[in-house]
Amino acid sequence: MKKLHHPDLKKMSTLKMGGRAGAIYYPEQESHLEKLSGIIGSDQRCMFLGRGSNVLFTDNTADLVLIKWHGNLQPEISAREGEHILVNVDAGFPLPRLLGWSASRGLSGLEGLAGIPGSVGGAVVMNAGSHGVDFCSLLSRVWIWTPAAGLQCLQPEEFSHGYREFKINTLPGEFLVTAALISLTPSSPEVVQENIKKFYLRKKKVQPVLAATAGCVFKNPPNGESAGRLLDQAGFRGKKSGQTAFSTKHANFLVNLGNGTSLQALALIQEAREKVKQVSGHELQLEIRII
Repeated sequence: MKKLHHPDLKKMSTLKMGGRAGAIYYPEQESHLEKLSGIIGSDQRCMFLGRGSNVLFTDNTADLVLIKWHGNLQPEISAREGEHILVNVDAGFPLPRLLGWSASRGLSGLEGLAGIPGSVGGAVVMNAGSHGVDFCSLLSRVWIWTPAAGLQCLQPEEFSHGYREFKINTLPGEFLVTAALISLTPSSPEVVQENIKKFYLRKKKVQPVLAATAGCVFKNPPNGESAGRLLDQAGFRGKKSGQTAFSTKHANFLVNLGNGTSLQALALIQEAREKVKQVSGHELQLEIRII
């Protein structure tokens, strides 16, 4: 199992900010996970990491131990279930590549997630969603690991999901996703590819999909109001602090303009929450994780 000491967290997230962690482990198989059970101590701050597309790392991370699933299995059609095709996919597989893989085989269901840069594991944990598609609504099974319980295969009745949320019904705390079985629908490669292109271009028009960003900073309030609209009303579209800014395309996206720092990002986030509360009365909840 590969291990690196003091990894640079700027290279571990799409926002490209942060200091250095204590170490990072790259397990690739079940035996590696068993070894990790003895390595992870109760006095260590531990985080399971995907592609880091929803994370703001601070500079206070010297004690942080990262575990990044490094399986390299390709997606595989597992079975047919009525009108659906079940696909087994590794948690480390990039979500954009999974969309390409499904398009080439004429498998529909993921197209609305075009433009989301995370991994399959991250898409499960955050219930990644866009254009009416939630990743967890496609789940037939999911494999997870924890130091206490080991590797487990969960059936749909054993987990639940909601807006940017995935929960294991009987297991509190952190867990590592290693694989997922998703249910897709047969179509044609041309139709699936055209839908992916349509959704990607729609997202690119209104979101900074090519910038160094961690995606949406805040969740939309439960009353249906848009966090981006609330930030717009509070004057935060394009608002800068040094080399960090809220995007001019979409006010709910924090962007690293080149040499942005976590201190700048944290200051902007705090200022935005206070101003939105003052202007609209809404208390915005974070969608990104601050570590």
